[in-house]
Amino acid sequence: MSTEVRDGDGPAQSGSLTLDRGLRLLELLANEDREMTVAELATSLGVHRQAVYRLLTTLRAHRLVAEGSSGRYRLGLGVMQLARQANPELRRATAPHLRRLAQELEVTAQCVVAEGDDAVALSVFEPPASVFHLSQHSGARHPLAQGASGLAILMARKPRTSDPDVVRNAREAGYAVSRGRLTAGAVGIAVPLFDGDGHSLDAAIGVVSMGEVDVEHVARRLLDTARLIADGGL
Repeated sequence: MSTEVRDGDGPAQSGSLTLDRGLRLLELLANEDREMTVAELATSLGVHRQAVYRLLTTLRAHRLVAEGSSGRYRLGLGVMQLARQANPELRRATAPHLRRLAQELEVTAQCVVAEGDDAVALSVFEPPASVFHLSQHSGARHPLAQGASGLAILMARKPRTSDPDVVRNAREAGYAVSRGRLTAGAVGIAVPLFDGDGHSLDAAIGVVSMGEVDVEHVARRLLDTARLIADGGL
């Protein structure tokens, strides 16, 4: 016997479609990175508001969505808890090194992995003693070719004639740099991660500074750190 769920605004629909809508709602909140109203969610998803209310009720029960100000909604802490369970080996291997980089360089340090055409922050460490720095959360995403970490991932892949110049330049330098491409005034520096046998992990470590930074010095630190991570058994 098949199970169906009726949205109330249309014909009977399968449970898998309801799940798809719930996942799309979470992706929308993650991509927008802001609180959204039910009306905005309904318009973006192309469904009735009542269907959105039902999705939000279920997602709130699992702490995947939280209600913010004036009836707006944002991602809940449950999403971050799930994210912490993703790719635990890579997260554990990079965490102490990223924490050290963030503290010593007074920058935001992160490990980013490829997911389709996007770069997704696996873990983020903010400098504990710095007031002015980039604040970011695990799960944040952006197109691979837009920021330094995504470019670092692309530079480690097999070269293609269609690679943009920025990827070719990063490959020649051994590290990727971006300036203001994701956040105005921010400088991003990143290097790809490899395992102990030299195979690309389709991941990168990098830092983001909101002030002037010695790019070559930071790049050397990142390259040395990437080697330590690889030597650690990844």
